[in-house]
Amino acid sequence: MSCCVRSRLGAIGFVALLAMPFGANALVGGAGVAVNSATSPWSGVGSLSVGGNLFTGTLIAPGYVLTAAHVVAGADLANVSFQVNAGTSYAMAASQIYVNPDYTASTAGNAAGDPTNHNDLAIIRLAGAVGADIPFYNLYSGNLQGVDLNFVSFAGSTTVKQTGENIADTLFTNVAGTNKTYMFDFDGPNLSTNVMGGGTLGTNREASMVNGDSGSAAFVYSQGQWQLAGINTFEATFGGQSTQSGAYGTGGGGVVLAGYSSWISSVVTAPVPEPESGAMLLVGLALVGSVSRRKSHRLTSAKDESQA
Repeated sequence: MSCCVRSRLGAIGFVALLAMPFGANALVGGAGVAVNSATSPWSGVGSLSVGGNLFTGTLIAPGYVLTAAHVVAGADLANVSFQVNAGTSYAMAASQIYVNPDYTASTAGNAAGDPTNHNDLAIIRLAGAVGADIPFYNLYSGNLQGVDLNFVSFAGSTTVKQTGENIADTLFTNVAGTNKTYMFDFDGPNLSTNVMGGGTLGTNREASMVNGDSGSAAFVYSQGQWQLAGINTFEATFGGQSTQSGAYGTGGGGVVLAGYSSWISSVVTAPVPEPESGAMLLVGLALVGSVSRRKSHRLTSAKDESQA
């Protein structure tokens, strides 16, 4: 998006989808790499392979994975699989892809001043259920305004999941007034790069999106458990601030899942086969190279490669 869009935030330089070519950086800033183990709270977040490119997906029910629509829309089903790393690593083929029916890959129908792509959600039904030791996540139903979001991203890797946090600084609604999108800024060590108010969470906590973080998870801790609150889908720049991807003074955001609970429930209905009867793919197939080498792949910056 080359032209500036006016909103109550001032001038938003661009809002770009977080797609990327193979090889990616996952998040900037934050707490770093989370351990791959069954005891990790993020063991239900996995690496999503789409035609050889690696994104992020999150289990929301046994055999159902939530991600960004622009990651899988139009993808060949045979080239989509989900890999978890929780002590034992394995990948599961996709059997069906449900793109939100209101996804337009554009800003059509947005409320005035909102430059983001709404309805950027998709659900992948796996060919078999993952192991019983792998958790799935309930959806957070509260208001996200000013809430601390915890990010988990596998961008460009099958084994390395990066983590970090940021505050949901502002929410965009649809024309009906339902919260659909959240946005945050990436605050530096002082107020010179602060765009949306508030302040930084500090070193080893504050994080932001870069190209490749499509489909990454945003969690909120509520009622004694981690609940999935959002799916990250875009990065943004603001007037008077840096235009370099991932720099202080830029930002990002994603989809507020509470506004899509009815659609999600309508899709997640039928049980999937157990692992022993499903089409489980051992990691000795297409993903073995990146698993055995235990390397993360790095991406080059790209503003909008959702069609890649």
